[in-house]
Amino acid sequence: MRALRFELKGETAFFKKPDVNSYAYFTYSHIHKIALFGLLGAILGHGGYMQQYDANYPLTTNRKQAKEVQVFPEFYEVFQQARISIVPHGDRGYFAKKLQIFNNTVGYASQEEGKVLNVREQWLEKPHWTIYVADDAGLAAGIFKKLAESLLQSQSVYMPYLGKNDHPAAITEPALVELSQAGQVKFIDSLHRSDALAYKVRGEIKPGQGKSFFKELMPVALNAENNGYVFHSLVVTNHEIDQASISEDDYRNLYCDGERVLYFI
Repeated sequence: MRALRFELKGETAFFKKPDVNSYAYFTYSHIHKIALFGLLGAILGHGGYMQQYDANYPLTTNRKQAKEVQVFPEFYEVFQQARISIVPHGDRGYFAKKLQIFNNTVGYASQEEGKVLNVREQWLEKPHWTIYVADDAGLAAGIFKKLAESLLQSQSVYMPYLGKNDHPAAITEPALVELSQAGQVKFIDSLHRSDALAYKVRGEIKPGQGKSFFKELMPVALNAENNGYVFHSLVVTNHEIDQASISEDDYRNLYCDGERVLYFI
């Protein structure tokens, strides 16, 4: 299978978790599928949530709902069936996080004395991933070709960023690569679904590494009702996979790039 591969990194990143909005805003530990789709959509110039709102509640009708509603933002309509693989390069599968505190002094932002709102955000520090985008039926051929040309020529319609426009993204080393279907899999180097996969209790650890196991409930899709996140548990670990736990569906998502084993989500 052919895929587009590139390095994605930045000084900082912030992928906001929607479940906590008091005291501080927290981030997912890795770029998730929806945020990555948004970044790819920005490169190609596709609309986002604001453009979706403007289409559904146009100014010309005094913000009354349009007869034909755009269910998803344009970038998600284009990429929702795309298969991607995310390989983290952080220590033990994750990156350092620090709480950043800054002030919002516009006045109407806070009812507190002095009209100053203290904003606390948890940021990832120096995140780095290798990203793969599959060239298969999940993505229209014209879209894949346009995306590949844009990255190979270092072109982007909008500035790509890592969660918020405070965090510009650096995209380097784009390449078209041929991946081979994985055979017997001992380790998986990317984030992967853990619905059925099991890991050997007394199995091997990837050579030259200390034991690491990272698991987080992360967004993998949007629902049609309100564009809320649909979640799945994703894992990155250097623990040996129990061969008996790998299903046919899992094998259909497993590919190799040299010695690197990828799981497409």
